[in-house]
Amino acid sequence: MAEGPASKWRPWHSVAVIALTGFFVWMAVWLPWGVYPSWIVAMVVLTVFTLVVGRGVTGAWKGAFVDERLRMSLSRLQMAAWTVLVVAAFGTIAIARAQTDPVTAMNIVVPETVWLLLGISTTSLIGSPLIKNTKKEIPAKVEKAALLVRRQGKLPNDVTLEGQIVMNTSIAEASFADLFMGENVDNFTLLDIGKLQMFFFTVLTVLAYGSAIAQSLHAPELPVSLPDVGSGILPLLGISHAGYLMSKAASTPNLGQEGEPNG
Repeated sequence: MAEGPASKWRPWHSVAVIALTGFFVWMAVWLPWGVYPSWIVAMVVLTVFTLVVGRGVTGAWKGAFVDERLRMSLSRLQMAAWTVLVVAAFGTIAIARAQTDPVTAMNIVVPETVWLLLGISTTSLIGSPLIKNTKKEIPAKVEKAALLVRRQGKLPNDVTLEGQIVMNTSIAEASFADLFMGENVDNFTLLDIGKLQMFFFTVLTVLAYGSAIAQSLHAPELPVSLPDVGSGILPLLGISHAGYLMSKAASTPNLGQEGEPNG
């Protein structure tokens, strides 16, 4: 039986979490760097914090990005990227404003498009497990599942099935290749084009919005709001996420009948 999450947390994880939190407090009090360098440092520290907590809870550095299938999740990675980017920017601006006006330091405008962007990412993060849970309830006939597994160059004993969803037996098996591969018994070793598209759009939008934040932090005056995402990015990201979720919801071959799989 696998160890529970508590057994993987070591004293050094607690020390690291306290140290990283203390570092943020130190930054907030002294603001030792300029605004732009502080934003970069904040993103690095938030990333390290995420990795440390993921390591402490799951026993693996990639733990924060692994879902209930013990496979790497693109929606988790995307949500983490947006969280680090936006939270670091918001916190850096608030810290800088607090140096001159602590009372209104948190009065930072967050454009509606930013909320929509985060909402789209959250929808995928929540919707993806719901779709997978539905497919877990669809029974897969052992003989049919074994045939589909062999067609993809694997042995039936190499994978674990829950309904039509393929799961790893340990978190050590999770890899970055999972970000681009299917999840069903008929495509778990094949490229999922919906995931590939979403990855491209995610990288594009994160870089574009990161550049907008960098430009605003380089301005002579301290910004009073986060940059607007822009109406052009949201449709692209929305279409990408819709395709991603639709590819998950697409039906798999009927594994409950005798004979060859349909489809």
